[in-house]
Amino acid sequence: MHLRLPAALAALALGLALATAAVADEDPDDSDTATVVEITEVTIDPESPDLVQVDLNYTCAPADGPRSLNTSVEQTDPEDPATIAFGSTRTFPAQIECDGAEHSQTAVVQSKTSDWLTGVDAVVITTLTDLGATPPASADARQLVLDLPSDD
Repeated sequence: MHLRLPAALAALALGLALATAAVADEDPDDSDTATVVEITEVTIDPESPDLVQVDLNYTCAPADGPRSLNTSVEQTDPEDPATIAFGSTRTFPAQIECDGAEHSQTAVVQSKTSDWLTGVDAVVITTLTDLGATPPASADARQLVLDLPSDD
């Protein structure tokens, strides 16, 4: 069985990220804090290889409604292209602080199909949505190598 849906979702989210960036660049109103999200690091949980930790930084202005922070990871096994590890998670809205300052967040994504592979590229996408903002979402999509955390 071939799983093509995760690839389509990744392409859709990447399109959203590019469109959001283009709209954000055109907005001349700098008086409000822009909603921005950035993936800073991705590591495989050494105790549970079906989990990855995605470290994010984000900034957003206060708003009347709740925010939605969604993160997904997709990784194709280079030795078996039919095997795709895929998972996504949504951060509970009460855990998203929007006060105009930069905040850090770690999202834990569990693969629903197979364990994550160390040393292999993965597509990581995160989107911070606020339907009352302009633009309504900010996204970051990256192709990163999944690895175990370093011993600092």
